Order: sequence, then structure tokens, then C-alpha cells
Amino acid sequence: MDMPTFDELKELAQRDPEGFERLRAELIEDCIRRSSECNQRRLRGLQFVIEARRRVARNPMKALLDIQGMMYDSLISLQQALLDQQGRCASPLPKNARVLHFRPPVSSVD
Repeated sequence: MDMPTFDELKELAQRDPEGFERLRAELIEDCIRRSSECNQRRLRGLQFVIEARRRVARNPMKALLDIQGMMYDSLISLQQALLDQQGRCASPLPKNARVLHFRPPVSSVD
């Protein structure tokens, strides 16, 4: 399935929100289906969690921030795993090296 442009998605979301949600679900399913079999179960689980966060959020901005937080947590876990692996397989980081952490701004959307 071809990916519509941002402007096409925006126009569809404004004109036909239900149609937009159907297309969104189809595009996500298509992406999962095209992934390797060993990744499909994990992707479906992740999509389930994302959909649950969207449902319980009080508004779209809260959903966005919740999902962004999930992504941030995942990135930090990956960073830590890479640093741990580096410590086992390579020389340690120099003493003056710093690990930079992005802290998303605190939102008053709650």
C-alpha cells in the first residue's frame, strides 16, 4: 500500500476522521505484515500498547506525549544496553566522556 503524503492525510483527517482511522489502521497492519515473522508478534504487542495509551488519554496531545515518553524510555534503554555492551567488549569510555540525556519538557496537558 502506498503511503499518502502528509497533506493528503491531514485533509482526510479533517474531512473524514473515521476514514482516516481506517486508513491509519490499514497502513499499520500493512507495515507489520511486511516485517519479518519473528518481529510481527512484538510489533503487534507494541501497537496494542500504543492503541491502549491513545484510548485512555484525555486528548490527542496527552496521547502524543504519552507515546513520546514510551519512545524516550525505549531510547534510554537502548542507550544503556549499548553502553553496557561497550563496557564488556571494548575499552571503556574516557573519564571525560558524557552521556547526554534528552529530557522532554514537562507538559501541563494532564
